[in-house]
Amino acid sequence: MFNFGQRLKDIRKENGLTQKQLAEKIGSDERGIRRYESGVIKPSLDVILSILDNIDVSADYLLGRTDVPHVAKVE
Repeated sequence: MFNFGQRLKDIRKENGLTQKQLAEKIGSDERGIRRYESGVIKPSLDVILSILDNIDVSADYLLGRTDVPHVAKVE
């Protein structure tokens, strides 16, 4: 079963970010990141878009539609 919080945590760690650093990057707070990762709350669309704008991850992966975390870059 898909777990948004675990996906967010995995991609955050893959990018070498703490919860505080991710929060700063996306204009949120550390408490919010902690709550998203633990599944207490779900992020708003604005937060999801900010994550996608600031972290190298595909929307489909973050939202559980694929197990491939990155989009192939076309050159």
